[in-house]
Amino acid sequence: MNLITKPGIIVSISKEGKQVPSINEDYVLMREADFNAVLDNTNLSILLAIMQGHTRFVEIMRRTGINKGKLARRLKRLLDSGWVVKDGDKYMVGGRVFVVYDIGELDGNVVIRISTDKGAFVDPVHGLVVINGEPLRDYCSSCPLRQVCVDNVKYLARRYGIKVRGVEPSEAYVELFRELVRKDLIRKLRGGYRLMIRR
Repeated sequence: MNLITKPGIIVSISKEGKQVPSINEDYVLMREADFNAVLDNTNLSILLAIMQGHTRFVEIMRRTGINKGKLARRLKRLLDSGWVVKDGDKYMVGGRVFVVYDIGELDGNVVIRISTDKGAFVDPVHGLVVINGEPLRDYCSSCPLRQVCVDNVKYLARRYGIKVRGVEPSEAYVELFRELVRKDLIRKLRGGYRLMIRR
C-alpha cells in the first residue's frame, strides 16, 4: 500500500486490488478531537493494517510491530473515536465516510455543523483518503505517485457518479469528499436517515 502524507491530506492507495474486509457502508460523524486520532502516525498505521486485512489483535501487532500494551491502548482510542469497530475478535474500519461535526446554537435551536474541509473516506478497493484542511496549489506536482492518484481519482469519480473539476489530485480528492457529504449524506438526512449515536 502506497502512502502519501502531506500537511492537508493523507492518501493510501492499495495496488493489490484487495477488498477492505467487512467495511461498514455507513457514515461516521465524529468530533474534531476524535477525527484527529487518525492524524497520529501510529494510529494511522494500525488503521491501514486493518484495511489490509489484518483484523485480529495478533495480526495487527505483527504487521505494525507495536507492543501488546501500546497496541491495546491505541486500539481503544480508535474504537472510542469511531475509526474502528469490533466484531467478535476482529477489528474493522468503522465506516465508509468519516465526517467532522460540531454543535452550535442558532435562534434558540441546536444546530449540527458539518465540516467540508476535514474528514475521510474509504474506497473498499483503493484505500483511504484523509482531508485535513485545504490543500495548497501545486500540491501534487512533484509527487512520484501523482499519476497513481490521478488514476485513483478518476476511478472514484466514476464509481460515485461525481464530476470533479480539480486539476490536481489533492483538489479532486477534496471535491470528492465534499460531494459525498453534500449530495449523499445531506440527501440521506433530509430523507429521514436514522442517526445512531454510540458512546
